[in-house]
Amino acid sequence: MGPPKHLKPKHKGKALVAGGLSGAIEICCTYPIEYTKTFQQLSTERISMGGVVNRTIKNYGVGGMYRGLSSMLYFATPKAAIRFGSFETVSGMLIDKDGKDKYGLGRAKGFVAGLGAGTMEAIFVTTPQETLKVKLIHDQFFRDPPRYKGFFHGVSTIIKEEGVMEAYKGLMPTILKVSTAQATRFGVFNAIPHEYRKTPWQAALSGAFAGGISVVIFQGIDVVKSRMQGLESHKYAGPLDCTRKIIAQEGQIYFTVEENGGSSKSIRTCRRNN
Repeated sequence: MGPPKHLKPKHKGKALVAGGLSGAIEICCTYPIEYTKTFQQLSTERISMGGVVNRTIKNYGVGGMYRGLSSMLYFATPKAAIRFGSFETVSGMLIDKDGKDKYGLGRAKGFVAGLGAGTMEAIFVTTPQETLKVKLIHDQFFRDPPRYKGFFHGVSTIIKEEGVMEAYKGLMPTILKVSTAQATRFGVFNAIPHEYRKTPWQAALSGAFAGGISVVIFQGIDVVKSRMQGLESHKYAGPLDCTRKIIAQEGQIYFTVEENGGSSKSIRTCRRNN
């Protein structure tokens, strides 16, 4: 969730740059895990993390594991800005002029602020970012050869053929997933006693724990989101129809951790939130 307050940049501009830069570095380091998670969620056949890696490298080389990275990098800074800016704004709305808890929420204040921050993030950044990433990854293993030659070619082709609103496919499950996940992360992190997150290492472990909890709870929603944003989204009338079809055709919506991207997502989220 970030370093302790006394270690954070005091200037808002510096904090934004630091947040965007750290986010970009984190994405580059962990993206193969994100790719693996998305591949598993889109695949209608059960495939392990190792199977995804072997199949991708065999067909496209190591670079294939970074398919869709551009969409994550280009949105890194605005995503960080909206997430933490919204969190601070909502947090400010929950206290009075004397800095006291206006509504008596206690530790739940972090959860409520995270809910608002996640909603804003999903609407303005995460949905188009995730749609583009998912389509680029799906294109690589769904089509032979892949149709999209890169990020900008993929964006221009999608908008030209399907319109700008195609980037907002899966908006509702994305809002639900991101808002509740961020609420859980901020809520769990802030619920951890301050004395246990004073140092950078303590804050890192607390953030990893909070991120891991959110993955376990909201894995099913993430699967529905990915399916709604993939190249076969036309098969689903909406999030509920997508959920019903996955349950009917592939089993329980929550899925096993290994077979549907849960383990790979847990690894990346724990690393991202430290």
